[in-house]
Amino acid sequence: MLLGLIGWGGLDRSGKDVNLTRPDINPTATMTAPDVNAPDINAPNVNLPNLSFAPLSILRNGNDFTLSGDLPDLAAKNSLLDWLRGKFGAGVNLIDNLNLSAGVSTPDVSALGKVFDASVDIPDFNFSIEGDTLTLTGTAPSAEVRDAVEAAAKAAWPNIKLVNNIQIAAAPSAPAPPANPATPGPCAVLQGDVSALLRTPINFSTDGFVLAPASQQLLSQVADKLKSCAGAQVAVTGYTDNTGNDAINVPLSSNRAKAVADYLVSQGLAADHVTSSGAGSAKPIASNDTPEGKAQNRRVEITVN
Repeated sequence: MLLGLIGWGGLDRSGKDVNLTRPDINPTATMTAPDVNAPDINAPNVNLPNLSFAPLSILRNGNDFTLSGDLPDLAAKNSLLDWLRGKFGAGVNLIDNLNLSAGVSTPDVSALGKVFDASVDIPDFNFSIEGDTLTLTGTAPSAEVRDAVEAAAKAAWPNIKLVNNIQIAAAPSAPAPPANPATPGPCAVLQGDVSALLRTPINFSTDGFVLAPASQQLLSQVADKLKSCAGAQVAVTGYTDNTGNDAINVPLSSNRAKAVADYLVSQGLAADHVTSSGAGSAKPIASNDTPEGKAQNRRVEITVN
């Protein structure tokens, strides 16, 4: 009876056989995982809020800071100004061009502090932020300082669009080696050479202005010295002692000076480089109370320029 029941259970109640078919499985089929793209690690962090800062600029010029842009209220403005004074000292000069505009969004002062800490060695640093873009300019002493400022800005605002226009200061050129001292040329010592020759007085005929033969030889040596310096300007000045008066002494000293100048020109000096004049008994170099002193005062001086 039990076997009969089991057999009856294998039949369709309608009297038909139940056709039990096994699913057709391909033995060579493989399991394929769904295509999942890995996230781009360089893409902005979509989990961070979008930035929309009001315009704010802080421009440094040494110890001067010019501030412009918008802040939400007086408390935010005072906080920023107090922070700059505390950061750069009481002597800092703050040029306040800030506006108050209720409800605007501005960078946190602590975040600003990290950027300005990194930029302390940039005397012309400029921080300018607006919307979702931050622009940095200035002249850094090295690439390391520039990169440190950029890293501080990225750490403060990871989702900011950063424009880093900080330049690197050119390395100072090495100082030129000291020049060797120039060897003095003939022009540098010309006046000394002429004065040394003229320690021997130039003599004339008594009460006249004709050069004595010995003095002509002396002036030939003077001319050779003067010709060694092309372009030298030569001034010849004649003097007398105090015997007589200016009406006599000035013409006499002038004629003697002209005689010397003419002789120098005859020895090859350019005539337009030689001038002459007479000063009479002016500017004595010795006392006229003795014959020796008077002899010293009767002289011809040659000055070179």
